[in-house]
Amino acid sequence: MYIDNYKVEIKGSKYHEKTDKRMKDQVLATYQSDEGMNIKALKNILEELADSHDAHNNISFNIVMKQYDHD
Repeated sequence: MYIDNYKVEIKGSKYHEKTDKRMKDQVLATYQSDEGMNIKALKNILEELADSHDAHNNISFNIVMKQYDHD
């Protein structure tokens, strides 16, 4: 299966210096590409990101599949 583009957000807690509090559910990093790839290559990227950001749980996907337009 071929993936046309992807966007991965890594969310977690972040310390806010001005308020001296930890803020939850903050976007810590974003990785995206419009270059297509095989889904197996995307799996490898996701595993690498999960390992490097210690983000191995509560993973969700939003997938959009469009029909081929014959016109």
